[in-house]
Amino acid sequence: MSNENKNGIFSFLYCNRIKVTKGATPIINLSLVFCVVALLTAPWLVVIGGIVALALGYKFAFERNAVGFSSDFDEVVKGAASNVRNVVDNVTDKFDGKDDNDQQGE
Repeated sequence: MSNENKNGIFSFLYCNRIKVTKGATPIINLSLVFCVVALLTAPWLVVIGGIVALALGYKFAFERNAVGFSSDFDEVVKGAASNVRNVVDNVTDKFDGKDDNDQQGE
């Protein structure tokens, strides 16, 4: 399977979502990536949760190319990596600065 094919599959799974609502109130908005991982790791939990949700009157809807989630999965991963990198840099800078101040006071 080529890299473009994998990105296409992940983009498809990311952009398409399952929404659970009760009346007009949205309860959950999950990407298919999460749903597939949940189904593979805990199928009994997904099935029992779905049955209980239906019994309690929750409505399930499938949304294709959901608004706000239509960007390419590669861009999402790059954005997440950038955010993590920025947070790590900020935290390490704060700890480095705090350590320098502690040593100067001694």
